[in-house]
Order: sequence, then C-alpha cells, then structure tokens
Amino acid sequence: MYPSPGNVKPAFSQQAWIDQYMPAVKGAIGNKEVFKNSDFIYQIICGPNARNDFHIDPRDEIFFQLKGHIFVNYIDEAGKTRVQRVNEGELFLLPKNVPHSPRRPPGSVGVVIEVPRQPEEKDSAAWFCENCSHLLHRVDFWCEDIEKGIQEIVFAFNDNPELRTCKHCASVLPDPRTFVHWDEQGNPLRNCDKPS
Repeated sequence: MYPSPGNVKPAFSQQAWIDQYMPAVKGAIGNKEVFKNSDFIYQIICGPNARNDFHIDPRDEIFFQLKGHIFVNYIDEAGKTRVQRVNEGELFLLPKNVPHSPRRPPGSVGVVIEVPRQPEEKDSAAWFCENCSHLLHRVDFWCEDIEKGIQEIVFAFNDNPELRTCKHCASVLPDPRTFVHWDEQGNPLRNCDKPS
C-alpha cells in the first residue's frame, strides 16, 4: 500500500523556515526540530549557546554548518578532550557513544541530523571538573523530545551548585549561562575546549 498523496508535503525554503521559527534569542541550547514525527531528527541549531555538558548519543550524529563555524569538543578513547572545528559548508560525522559538547558562537547556524531513540536506548549528559577532569555528574535518560529533553537536564545541573562542586578537588564548575564565551571572531574567551 502506498502512502496517500496527502502525506507528501511540498518543498520549502530552509532559510524562510529559519527566519520564521528560530527565535532571535536562542538561549543555552537553541535547537528546533524541522520535521516532527519523521524517521530522522533534522534540527536547526543557532548560536550562541552556553554549554559545558558532554552529550552521549546512542546513535551517530551528522553536523552540517550552514553559517559560521562551531567547535565540537569530544572525549577520545584515551579520555582526552579533543576539539573539532566545523566551518561553514563543512560536514562532520560524530560516531555514537562519543561524549561531545558542541560550542556555538553568536551568529552560527547549523543542521544536526540524528535518529529517534527506541525506548530502550538511553542518552546521557555528563559533566567534568575543569581543574582535575573528575566526573562530576552523569544523567542517563530517554530523549523523547529533542528540543526539551537535554535542555531540562542541563538546566537542572547548572542550577545546583552542589552538583557542580568537584568531590575530588573542590573546584566549582561555572554555570555557563553566567559568562561571555566568545570574542568578536567567534573564538572561545576562556578555557572552553577541555574539561581539565
């Protein structure tokens, strides 16, 4: 049985969609899903963002940068933090289960393509001490709504000074919503590229 022609929607301008649906102030994460209830999560994400969490996705993620550049900080198999700069027009494939923290300068606009999770597939968010790299906190969760799921968890962590305080060295991870991250060229102003 073929789908009804009524299920096929007309093509549209991605830029017009961005202009209509992306708010002027993006907030700490700033993502919005374009095609709801699809077999793909196709989301537009605008900068600036304010994050220090590392997301762990049970599926691969594809980054495509439409405007400006971003930095995808990730932790390699040796536990070292690496930084992948993704420039305008570039694609980047992030393999599943790699802890990563996308850092988006003001004015940047990108696409991230993911796959909806099955109920048994859990996402995670993790935070690391910037002084000693000790794991501060980790939350495993089912990401039912890509626009709300991780944002609620990130905000709850940053609202809790006890969670942000390292049990190993007593350093406090700053709330990333409370300081300026970027210079006028979109380069990090502080040590944003590694948890230690």
